[in-house]
Amino acid sequence: MKLMPSLTNNNGESSRFFVLFAIAFSLATVLSAQINNSSDVYSSVDRPRALVMMGDRYHSPVHVRDGLMRPLALENIPVVYIENHEALTAEALKEFDLLIFLKDGNIWPNGYERGAQVQWMTDEQQQAVYDFVDNGGGFLALHNSHGLYPPNGPYYEVFKGDFGGHPAPEEFMVRVEDKNHPITAGVEDFRVFDEQHMSKYYGDPDQLLLRNISDANKSAPAGWWREMGKGRFVYLAPGHTKEAIGHPMMVKLLRNSVRWLTKQTDEK
Repeated sequence: MKLMPSLTNNNGESSRFFVLFAIAFSLATVLSAQINNSSDVYSSVDRPRALVMMGDRYHSPVHVRDGLMRPLALENIPVVYIENHEALTAEALKEFDLLIFLKDGNIWPNGYERGAQVQWMTDEQQQAVYDFVDNGGGFLALHNSHGLYPPNGPYYEVFKGDFGGHPAPEEFMVRVEDKNHPITAGVEDFRVFDEQHMSKYYGDPDQLLLRNISDANKSAPAGWWREMGKGRFVYLAPGHTKEAIGHPMMVKLLRNSVRWLTKQTDEK
């Protein structure tokens, strides 16, 4: 009859204890590092403020708001969401560093009968957007924000591009054309179910970020950047579907765009 456990069993138990201790210590170290090395976006109360113009006949403001909440929250961006187009004024824009649009240029005040639409953006609002960027603001235009605005005005002068229509939603490829820009850092080519906007792009080819390509080999520019005056502009085409605006690669594009537009990626 053994009155004490064997040396072999004792060593086995000691070994298991050591392994468990090592795992626990490693986890504690990782967690401590994560706690002590928080992202720099949480290090200051001086954060850029964003104004989001959202929603139209074909894009619910709830869809837009819910799609943007996560990337903006992860970048610690205080944000105001508005549907009322009349609230967009030069005076209002003085309170913000970043302007985000997912909204086309039409409203339907008298119902949705064919031909009942009217363009909402006034000459004063076009100039306000232009001046906002020219004076140092960042403008992130999404999906259909280049569609159906007053032609040949200051708003389209900011864009250097235009609406080109789109087929019915389908799955297609979004290809990264410039892998060296801060906006595409960490972004890989991805497939997504969305409206494939056939955008027209008139800017510098070197500023093209993305291209969409269908399985039938139809393609169009799907994202670009530019600097104008003291400010910056970015256009990203995906965003019609919940899948598109919430795709991990799109979330990364949105976060990177916000950081670049507000000059957080610039060398200090």
